[in-house]
Amino acid sequence: MEFNTNKSKQLAFLLRHDHNYELESGGWRNMDDLCQRYSFTTEEIIDIVSNDSKGRFEVNLDKTKVRALYGHSVNVDLSLHSQVPPGVLYHGTALKYIDSIKKYGLRPKSRQYVHLTEDKDLAILTGTRHGEAVLLVIDSYSMSKCGFLFFKASEGIWLTKEVPSLYIQEIQ
Repeated sequence: MEFNTNKSKQLAFLLRHDHNYELESGGWRNMDDLCQRYSFTTEEIIDIVSNDSKGRFEVNLDKTKVRALYGHSVNVDLSLHSQVPPGVLYHGTALKYIDSIKKYGLRPKSRQYVHLTEDKDLAILTGTRHGEAVLLVIDSYSMSKCGFLFFKASEGIWLTKEVPSLYIQEIQ
């Protein structure tokens, strides 16, 4: 089955930002509902989840439900437990946002958390979505020592409520 980027984006929206649908506890959504309402097939959903390079999605064990592991603008409790992060994490952004980040730090805006990664290349790729990319290095070790909580959302992806500018180093 060929990977369908448009269907992947649609699934991401429906699992992260659909304010017209109340997700089940843990952020789960019934796959039959998605198939009936939005012309997905179960196989397409499983293919999207399996081939998503960012590890954004998860299917339950009996393959009846799917959820996004991070990136929500709808309020959802994913029951994440705080963990000690690696000493350094990365965030990719566009050059046009740097002045605001220097002043206010990283904020989740409409989402629940700020997304950070262990992967420099992924951070840079993410930053290119809105223009010339800038790599930000986050001193997650110091943040953690100062009481900021970090949650591992999926392999290599970390979440936190905010990143004050004090902990951010910019690399062009």
